[in-house]
Amino acid sequence: MEILIIAGAFSAMQNFISQLVLVENLGKNYARFKYQDKDLDILISGTGGSVTSYYLCKALNLKKYDVVIHLGRCFSLKDQLESGIVINLIDDYFGDLGFETDEAFSSVFDLGIRNKNEYPFTNEILENNLLLPEFHIEYRKVSGISCNSIPNNLFSISSMYQKNQPDVISRDGASVLYVCLEEKVKLIQLFYVVDRLENASEKYKIEEEEVSKLTEALQVTLGEILIVN
Repeated sequence: MEILIIAGAFSAMQNFISQLVLVENLGKNYARFKYQDKDLDILISGTGGSVTSYYLCKALNLKKYDVVIHLGRCFSLKDQLESGIVINLIDDYFGDLGFETDEAFSSVFDLGIRNKNEYPFTNEILENNLLLPEFHIEYRKVSGISCNSIPNNLFSISSMYQKNQPDVISRDGASVLYVCLEEKVKLIQLFYVVDRLENASEKYKIEEEEVSKLTEALQVTLGEILIVN
């Protein structure tokens, strides 16, 4: 089974990578490693939807992967979702793809520039229907919204928030999901909930707890994938 793990920063992967044996360099921040007795590829894509999409597409053009595991970070939009946990994104959408007026933000779908039900969108939402058969992810399933610029409060994205009332916001969740849906590659998105949105500007650095919990989630997920397959 061909597995690609993608993360925005090396620091998020450093604990995991330190346990691996390098097999082959495949490109910029992109390499094959030996994990237990299996080979897997790791891509450090950089931050932001456009950059992440570019390097992900390059990797998918180089090799046919059976599954992509996306490790990311997000901020909570709801009081019921606690910080410091790993969640599983199951749907997402672009929160800053459109035009802002004095009154509200209108998406490209609101303006009729793009059909809101044109594949891979369903009423503007990207739904991850590319799950592995017989594979169970133990982490809480949540909905997301993606913006390249993370706001400091919910009010500034209120019109977009109302479309699906997502649980979390990230920079690149929707971009990776969009690429995998278009390329029909199975995708698992595991994101660490850093804090509430209101505190996002103070929490841009990746801390050790985040690294530790993402590493644990990745190891658990790989264990289940390798058992099933």
